[in-house]
Amino acid sequence: MKHRSAAWLLAALPLALSPLFAQESEVQASDGSGLAAEADVFHPDRAKPAVPRYGGRVIVHLSSLPKHTNYVTENSAYTHRMLFELHETLLRQDWETTKYIPDLAAEMPVIEDILVIDAAAQDRYPTTEVRLRALVDGKPSQGFETVPAVYGQVTDNGDSYTVTPLSVGNPLQEPVEIPKTEAPRLERGTVFNFRLREGVRWQPGGGHADQFLDTDDVYFSWSIYSNKHVDCDEKRFQFTKVTGCEKIDQYRIRFFYEMQYAFALSTVGDSLTILPSHIYNLADPDNLAYKEHFTPEDQGTFINENQANKMWIGLGPYQVSEWTDQYVEARRFVDADGNSLYFDPTKAGYVDVIRWRVIADDEAAFNAVMNEELDYFERVKSADYFGPRTQDPKFTSKFYKGYRYLGHYGYTGWNLYKPQLKDLAVRKAIAYAFDSQAYLENVYKGLARQVTGPFPYGSPAYDMTVEPFPYDPDAAAEMLDDAGWYDRNGDGTRDKDGVELKIQFLYPSGNDASSTLGLTIREALKPLEIDLDLEPIEWATFLDRLKKREFDSCNLAWVPDLESDPEQVWHSKWGKYEVEGSNHSGVMDPQIDEWIEAGQRELDFEKRQEYWHKIHRRLYYDIQPYLFGFNVPLKFAISRRLRGVQNFAIDPGYSIRRWYFADPSEKGTRSTLNPK
Repeated sequence: MKHRSAAWLLAALPLALSPLFAQESEVQASDGSGLAAEADVFHPDRAKPAVPRYGGRVIVHLSSLPKHTNYVTENSAYTHRMLFELHETLLRQDWETTKYIPDLAAEMPVIEDILVIDAAAQDRYPTTEVRLRALVDGKPSQGFETVPAVYGQVTDNGDSYTVTPLSVGNPLQEPVEIPKTEAPRLERGTVFNFRLREGVRWQPGGGHADQFLDTDDVYFSWSIYSNKHVDCDEKRFQFTKVTGCEKIDQYRIRFFYEMQYAFALSTVGDSLTILPSHIYNLADPDNLAYKEHFTPEDQGTFINENQANKMWIGLGPYQVSEWTDQYVEARRFVDADGNSLYFDPTKAGYVDVIRWRVIADDEAAFNAVMNEELDYFERVKSADYFGPRTQDPKFTSKFYKGYRYLGHYGYTGWNLYKPQLKDLAVRKAIAYAFDSQAYLENVYKGLARQVTGPFPYGSPAYDMTVEPFPYDPDAAAEMLDDAGWYDRNGDGTRDKDGVELKIQFLYPSGNDASSTLGLTIREALKPLEIDLDLEPIEWATFLDRLKKREFDSCNLAWVPDLESDPEQVWHSKWGKYEVEGSNHSGVMDPQIDEWIEAGQRELDFEKRQEYWHKIHRRLYYDIQPYLFGFNVPLKFAISRRLRGVQNFAIDPGYSIRRWYFADPSEKGTRSTLNPK
């Protein structure tokens, strides 16, 4: 899951996650952000001083090639990770503290409350028409209402409210006291006022140069989520909650939310992918494809199929220079004299070139490591990590190994629309038949942790009191018998109502971890007379079938933030058969919907976790939409030439722009940022 704070990202196994709090030492971060996580923890020469040099190329492994790098329409963990170096957002999470800090925003946003004014009293105040989610008996409904309101910092005085304007351009110019009898509704933290950095340059492309970020770009990027023709169903849920947006001036913009929302800051601050209007907006006169008249479908198609989706035009320190089936390469964003054009050269990174090389097969990728064709590979199998291959001098002379934990977890998802899987008894029986503890010891040598729910293991949202089902194949067989699943035709496979208990296990080709798990599950299910058929397929096809629900079961992983809005994956509105969202299993549970919506409105952190715990328990014990897997340590191999490698709690757990070469003999390196 990305999810980022409000988004969950898909990834192929194996996954990992670091302890949810980064180690800190009194060392200045290379990007100037303050305290830095300890660097080179696993490096054999970590005690030796290393002086950063600029330049050189680093080659990072990808197990699959994302469709493109436009995160609006590509919900891939790899796309998200690449954009850490290619693009920026209004805010970003500090790697060390995980707190949000300004990025494209010049400062943290000014946040105000909305106070609804009774229609009979609206002429007494400088009101604004706002669109809010309608409440029925105090609970959110599916409808909306447009009402007069004032906004600012609202102080509760008992019988009245004092509203103090905080933002530039607020119609309310001075504090005003409003009786509660004239103010029937208060929504906290629902107006977000951003001021952009000035002079932030877009990377060149599409026939354009010297274009700069402004509120036209931000407004357009928000507006596209209301266009049903834009292929962004996996992200749309976040931005439909923003019911209004207004440009105050060239660098100030204001967002209005439908109601108070716990993930509001992360949605507009971090999850909003800002697109260049001059490249994607058909209504922008600076766009070479400008049209005076066009339909929403025209605009949606233009975004979905834009060439810039691959040859990304962003705001980061690196720009895509090549895109092939074998690799994606990005070079430092510089002018003709080699000067960085990134808005903050102190955070522009050390290396000149980043190459993400695609090798789908894990064994082939490890061989590439041994041949020094990769600098970083994070899918080292346990047999290799603990075995002789990583102890061979050929490996240890050039590379070293390490591991980290993140909040990711693997899962085998069941398609609840399939007749053989819609029965809860079948799904629970499979969980009882799989010996997860034996798998942990045999495959992960006890380093992984079994998960029982959808939130990051060890985070406050994760309910540690939920005990996994015991390994009990006899109980599993009894569940199936009681539910009427038995072999009626003597072919060795259970059946019911003409449906054979045969399950297709879909997974990305070349993924050794998925293959090993699938084979183990298949062996566990044979005594139960359940037939599991493994089907490896290419990543892009895999995702397409997932969206269209053309699968029985799928083996994947979610990459959630430390706290993520569960709506994307578990709300009924995204589980409808015709919706290509992230609720792939098709969970349609009114109780979970109610808890999600209550948690979204709860601004108190501790109280909000109570709702997530309820969702955790119900999903595991009463629905079991997944065979929940493991929080696996991410085992990596990395070149000894690289220094400045740190471990973080935020996916992907590292920052490439902080890596550097220290050896003066390293080809293409130098002592200064500017090569001249």
